[in-house]
Order: sequence, then C-alpha cells, then structure tokens
Amino acid sequence: MPSAQNLIDKFNDMKTLPHVAIRVTQMVGTESATMQEFEEIIRLDPVLVTRLLRLVNSPYFGLSSQVNSIAKAVVYIGMKHLRNLVAVEGLRNLYRDKEEKGEIFSRKNLWIHSSTVAILSQMISRRIFGEDGEDVFLAAIIHDIGLIIEDQLSGAQLRQVCSDYLAKDQEESITALEDSVIGTNHAKVGRLLATEWHLPEQVIEAIRFHHNRDKKFPIPSVISILQLAEFMACKMHYGVVAGRCDPLPDYLAGHLKSKMADYKVLLKALPAEMAKAKELYDS
Repeated sequence: MPSAQNLIDKFNDMKTLPHVAIRVTQMVGTESATMQEFEEIIRLDPVLVTRLLRLVNSPYFGLSSQVNSIAKAVVYIGMKHLRNLVAVEGLRNLYRDKEEKGEIFSRKNLWIHSSTVAILSQMISRRIFGEDGEDVFLAAIIHDIGLIIEDQLSGAQLRQVCSDYLAKDQEESITALEDSVIGTNHAKVGRLLATEWHLPEQVIEAIRFHHNRDKKFPIPSVISILQLAEFMACKMHYGVVAGRCDPLPDYLAGHLKSKMADYKVLLKALPAEMAKAKELYDS
C-alpha cells in the first residue's frame, strides 16, 4: 500500500498544479518577498492577471478609479486575499470531473463542498468572531485536496472507501476507512502537500486534524472554525459523500448550541455570500 509521501511524490511528478500558484503561495508565507517579485511571478499567468484586475475593479472594492497595475491591485486586495485567489485559480481544473455521472465520488461535488466550506468558514470568522478569515478560507478551500490526489492515483480504492463509508456505522470515520483500504488518508496527504507549499502552520494543522473528533481545539481557531463550517455545509447537503454527515465534537456542538441565533442569521446570508464569491472567483 502506498504511503502519503508516495502519493505526493507521484502527484508532483505529474506536474498537476501550476507553477505560479505554488510560487505565490510560498512567497506570501515569507517576509522577504518584494512586490516586484510578486508582479514578475503573477505576470507569467495571463488568466490570473485578468482575474486579479477584474477583482480589484469590481463593485466589491468600490474604487473610484480604474486599477491597471498588478502591483497596485495586490496592494488593494492584500497578500492573503491574493494567495487565496491564486489557490482557487490554481485548483480549479483539478476538480473537473473525469468520470461518469452518478458515481459515488465526484470531483465537481467535492469542489462545491470545498467552496461552500470556505465561504462558511470566512463568514464564521468575520460574523461570529470578528476576524478576517483569510487563513481559514485557504484551509477550507484545500482541506480535501488529498481526496483529489487519491482519486488521481488510487481512484478505484477511493470509490470503495466512499461506498463503505456510506454503508457503515456513523462512528466509522472516512479517514479510518482510507487507512485500511488505501494505506493512507486524505488528511495525511493534504498535510504533506500543504507543508511542501510552506503554508501557515495553523492551516497545515487544520488540514491534518479536520476529521479529528478526539482532540479539543481552541475556539476560535482555524481548525475549530473549519470543523464547524464543514458540519454546517454537510447538513445543508453539500457533503463529500451524499447521505453521510459526521457529528461535531461535543465541545463544538455546545458552542453551536450556545450561539444558535447568531448562526441562523449567518446561514440566511449564505446564498448572497455564495453568489458574491461566484462573481469574484468564477467569472
């Protein structure tokens, strides 16, 4: 059976992820990168340049004059927002379906799940905890990237896992099934990839532990917000495997119950936020 590192090595050999996406993500994590270096890297990807300028000139930012400079656009949207835009752009093609409709695992459904969790994560950060939510957005948009790698390299085994996951007792985690069938799981694979990309430690740990129900994490933290958002997305039928929704850890269930009125207001605003995100990232 392959290890998580074996899968990562094979995945990297396929050169699936754009060089620009990887470089920008790494550069945001360093303090030494200059604006000129960002501009030189971004300029290599015309599609990314177009999206960046469209974003900064959108009504979302409400600027009084047109911005046509990559450097100025980066200043306006911020480094972390740029990183997230690059991550979305770089991952988009990975989530295109290669299989027939009706299969138990769908990359399209996984993209819908990941983007919904990302939007919910940022909403929770901002509306419940008063934080910017950029790191948790990044963690959420790539938290299941390990499933894409497993699908690419162990597709039949992954579908067996999903089928078993749907059929088995609610206490059986998908990561435990992956370990037994594939030899590793998407949380381990995702953590290794995030480490190679030099993502923030809290993002790496969130990817590693997003299915962990035994540890108690601080509220708020990237991992606790990610778990809340994933649970809520699943309850709204945006899960990875239709018909399965893992329970929240008790401490997070208690938090959700204590703030239920606030979360209900948040969920009412979700459709508008999803439409806004679609305009910003999918246009």
